[in-house]
Parts: sequence; structure tokens; C-alpha cells
Amino acid sequence: MTNLKNLIELRIRDLTLDFFIGIRPHEREKKQRVIINLWMYIPHQGRLDSQRMEDYVSYSDIIKKIKDIANSDHHIELVENLAEQIGDIALADERIDRIIINIDKPDIIPEAAGVGVRIERVRDK
Repeated sequence: MTNLKNLIELRIRDLTLDFFIGIRPHEREKKQRVIINLWMYIPHQGRLDSQRMEDYVSYSDIIKKIKDIANSDHHIELVENLAEQIGDIALADERIDRIIINIDKPDIIPEAAGVGVRIERVRDK
């Protein structure tokens, strides 16, 4: 049997939540819609045929923690700050080696589909 090395890409697409986010005074008055996309990369040895949930990274756990931030009254100054918080959440699972976080605020600039930031974090080996 061949020794396999796999790279799992776990994705969360278009997670849309409302946050207190932004530096302008009017952005502090009410929550704004934010669209989050994540790509998480997990090295994995062998085959991917385990049926045990604990053998895999749980996207539902990550989503729950992001929702906890959204459901709080905590104000976030910048989308970069939110991206860093999400990166910390994902990288708390040591199986994740790399994450790309894309955050858009779709309702800020009427002439644009959205404005935002994309960051990449890679775990030191």
C-alpha cells in the first residue's frame, strides 16, 4: 500500500453575519452585514476514510465561535481586526497549518459589490 500524504482544504463560504464593525461614527450605531470566506489547510497522513468526527477539524465549531463574536455587543474597529480574531479561532486547532480569511462589507460603498480584506496566516513549523 502506498504511503499517502493528503492536504485537506476545509472551506466556509459566504458566511453572512452582522457585526458591530467600523471606525466611522455611524458604524457604531448598528450592526453591519459582513461576508466571511475561509480556506483552511490541514495536512493529513494516510487515507481519509475514518468515520470518527474527532479525526477531522469541525467547521461547525469554528462557525459557532465566529457567531459568538457576531452575537456579542463587542465593537470591532477594522475588518483586519476581525480577520485576525477569526485566524486565532481557526489556528487554535493545531491541525490547521494555513488559513486564508476573506472578509467583505457589502453595504458600505453603494457603487461596489463589497470592500474588505483578505489575509493569510501560516503556522510556524
